[in-house]
Amino acid sequence: MIKTDQICVINALKIGDGVEEILEKSDSRLKVHSIFEHAVNLINDNDWIITLLPEDYSAGPQAVILAQEDFAKFKSLGLGAADTLDFNELISIKNSQTIYRRSGYKPAPEDIIKAEGNNIYFESLLSQKGNKNGLLGKENIYSRYAAPILSEFATLFLQKRFDEAGEKLLGLIGLGPGLTPSGDDFVLGVFAAIYSFRMSEDIISGLKDIMVRKAKNKTNIISYNMLRQGAMGGFIEWVEDMADAVIYGDPQQIEAAFSEMLKIGSSSGSDISAGILFGMTNILALINNKEVK
Repeated sequence: MIKTDQICVINALKIGDGVEEILEKSDSRLKVHSIFEHAVNLINDNDWIITLLPEDYSAGPQAVILAQEDFAKFKSLGLGAADTLDFNELISIKNSQTIYRRSGYKPAPEDIIKAEGNNIYFESLLSQKGNKNGLLGKENIYSRYAAPILSEFATLFLQKRFDEAGEKLLGLIGLGPGLTPSGDDFVLGVFAAIYSFRMSEDIISGLKDIMVRKAKNKTNIISYNMLRQGAMGGFIEWVEDMADAVIYGDPQQIEAAFSEMLKIGSSSGSDISAGILFGMTNILALINNKEVK
């Protein structure tokens, strides 16, 4: 446990809507899981992660956003992986703004034709500007491995065999490069499309249950936290903005949202976007009862 008696409490600017729940369900003593230039991951005994980020980053359900100088102050403590700290002694979330997930508050889209046109535009934008080192690329080994899985998912999804479709998605977990592997990012994008499109609970529940129960043993704990939240409708703001832009926006909003997505990791933003595109395409096929080409 690090000594905190000489450290002033840092006031968080924003927190994701899952942070208080994580702290309420466990002791406030957390271990340092990993430290990066722009992120510090803290983990509790139940493998829930709270991520500290500076203020120019997008907030997700498990994020605590600090002012730039406060984030630098926290990192100056000289913490190392596996060090233990008392979160409540170091950081106050009392007056922070809570960022709530939008999945339960969006209207179901009414203009399906507009969404279809936006989806075509989004596909073209991804093809032109996306990072193709992950699943967005058509010729790399990861995409070739994923192709039959995605084809089977599309068939099962159109047949409304949603539990079986969810099992297929598990085949992508842990696939590809990155701290959050490309396959995990892609699956997150599929969930973002499903939640943003306000799909019915019978579609969501089977996919969600499978992901929460089975993904943990197929990927690293940081990525699993991302997937577990995504399966429950929790995403960073940039991902929600991207999915919303395709469904409800216009080309300018799609381009603006995608420019933010490209800031996520090396290829993660592109892989999540590819998952959103794939999810949207299959949802539109289900609505129109047409086979995905």
